[in-house]
Parts: sequence; C-alpha cells; structure tokens
Amino acid sequence: MIIAYVSKVDKECYNDLKDEFTDVKNFNSINDFISFYAASKNRDVVLLYRVECLEDIEKIKDIHFNNNIYMIVLGKNDTEFSLLAGKIGVDVYLSEEEADSGLITNLIIKSQSIIKQRRGNSNISVFTGISGGVGTTTISMNLAKTLAQEHPDKNVLFLDFAYTKAISNLFFNHPQPKKTIVDISNVQNMDMQELFENGLEKLNDNLYFVPGVQKHTDREELEKPENIQMFLNFIMFIKEKFDFIIIDVGVFEDVDLEIDIQEIADNIFVITEFSIPSMSVLKTYIDIIDKSGWYSKTHIIANRSDSFGSVTHEEARKILSKGLKHNFEIAFALPNDAIHLRECWNEAQLVCDEYPDAPFIVKLKEFGENFFIHDAALYENAHKGKKSFWDKVKQWL
Repeated sequence: MIIAYVSKVDKECYNDLKDEFTDVKNFNSINDFISFYAASKNRDVVLLYRVECLEDIEKIKDIHFNNNIYMIVLGKNDTEFSLLAGKIGVDVYLSEEEADSGLITNLIIKSQSIIKQRRGNSNISVFTGISGGVGTTTISMNLAKTLAQEHPDKNVLFLDFAYTKAISNLFFNHPQPKKTIVDISNVQNMDMQELFENGLEKLNDNLYFVPGVQKHTDREELEKPENIQMFLNFIMFIKEKFDFIIIDVGVFEDVDLEIDIQEIADNIFVITEFSIPSMSVLKTYIDIIDKSGWYSKTHIIANRSDSFGSVTHEEARKILSKGLKHNFEIAFALPNDAIHLRECWNEAQLVCDEYPDAPFIVKLKEFGENFFIHDAALYENAHKGKKSFWDKVKQWL
C-alpha cells in the first residue's frame, strides 16, 4: 500500500506514518499526485489531501479513480467543506483539529478492508516460500484442487508465477504446454476467449490454471515492466470470474513482479519450516512485511511442523517478533506426512487425488475452510445489507 499526501504547508506532518508504512510519498499538488496515480493503478493507495478552500476540493470532483484508492481530506472545521467532500465521494473528511497521526494511521489500516469490499468477494491469495523445498508448490497445488473438489459451486484458478521451470505443469498433466503464463502478456483484449487461446486451461468443471514458465530464459519475460503491467491487468480482470485465485510465486525474491502481485493480493501465505535455519531466513522476509503495510494480510504457515528437532510455536513467535513493532504468530501448521508426500512427488501426482484421507490433506482441508470458506462467509455476512453513510443520506433525500 502507498500512503500519498498532498500538502502545501506541512510536508513533514506525516513522518510518524513512515514507522508503519515504507511507501509514504509527498506531492506538491493534486495534479502531481494524479500523474503518479496513473502509473500506480494496480497498487492500493491512501490519499491524504489537505485543502484550504472549497476550490481545492472541487479539483478532485471529475477525477475517475479506480476502486483501489481511499481518500481522506483534511481541512477547516466547516460543514460546507465536509458536505462537498462527501458529495464528491471522499471517504473521510477530517477537520484540522482531528487530524493527528494516530487517527490517520487507524484509518489507513481500516482502509485495506474497505478497498477489499469494493473489489468484491473474490479472493486473491499468494503463496511464497522462504526457500526451495519447503512445500510451497505442493501446498498451493493441492489446496487449489481440494477447494475445487470440496466446493463445486466455487470457481478456482491456479497461477504459477514462479521464476523457475514450473513443476505444477507436471502435476496438472500439462508437461509440455503450448502456451504458458508468459503468453498472457500477448493478450490484446481482456476477454475469456483470447485468454483461453493464450494459456488459460480448464482442468475440470470448476478448476482452471495457467501453466508456468517452461524454460529459465522465460524469466526475462517476467521481468519486463510492460509485461508486469499486463500480468497485473490480467489478474484484476480474471478476479471477476473466479471465487478463488491461488498464485504460487515460488521462493520469495525482491523483484518487481512478486512485490506487485503481493501488493494486490488479499492474503499472503509465507511457507516455512519449524527449524532454526528456516526461522532465520524467515526473519529477513518478515522485516520486509513489517514495513510494507502487508502485516494484516500476511499469514505464516509452518510445513512439516512436527518434524524432529522443530522449534515450538512460542519459540518461533519470539524469534520472528524480536525487534519488530508487530507480533508475528504462526497462523497454521501442517504435519510431516512424508510417506504420502514423497510418493506423490516422485510420481508427479497430487496427494488429494491419490490419498484424500492422508494426514496432510485432512489438515489442508481444515486450512482451506479456515482461511477461504470461513473467512469469506464472515466477510460477506459482515457487509450484507450494509449501506454507507452517504447511501443512507441519498435514501433519506
């Protein structure tokens, strides 16, 4: 998330927010911000706009923002100012007396759920691992298939954005696909027919996937800025067609594509193991999350949590949270089901297909119900029938 503010008189007034968010940017005018926003449409943005007169508010009247922006206007303690801001569509109007950094920080944190509500009920979840071999691809592939099997009324899409040759192609019976995720960047018009012609595959009635890269040289295509924008456009388009989009980005790397995908995701699942070396690597990644504004949507998943020599949940929590402003907990733990996992991995088979009652799959089903089905139901019920303040005002009028 980007925190952007436009202020002519107190450019340093939001320094406190830099302790919570790394991307805090100041602009001299609303026009400067608009130019910046035009190049950042796929990232969530909170705009803090300090105004001195009604004309300053009028300047945003005809701007057509996407639903990924949350606008806070700060100005005089004047009813005319607040009414105009509300009429234009500003999310929050604050008088100068109210506008302290603590209140603004709380509004920013709450804005993430509001932006999610605007985007709809579909869920974009990213899976990334602290290193190769921790089970990121195994977990995400089997989860996608399990969600589709357990909930035939839900459409599930699996995307492999890993930078290495895609293992998932083998498990989904597409060992030599004619089109891969790279070909999505060639789509001219975002429509389903063209997507099916450029990589989108239907595996069964409600499970779809796009094959990952076939050769290491394709990494260059994933790193081109123009292709990254196409991939983001694709995800934002396709989310309207699917209930769950599960994205495997492989090992975490500080590269633009992974960062941008995690920015637009609803959830980030970080896969680790309960070992001291794994905790040390994870700590580096957690430092990035702690400063990114992703804290509330990041979940740490421990795979093979009951292996010999593993650290405890409490030990892991202390290691991860030391020196950080947030406390990081292990959100979920999966068992070491080596017998079934090893056999299926060697044969390029999904565990959920071959051993649906295996301990790993039983726990993975619980994971899916907790983070996808249960959370989605809670969210939908929480917002069902609710109207905004300005919707109610319009109704009264």
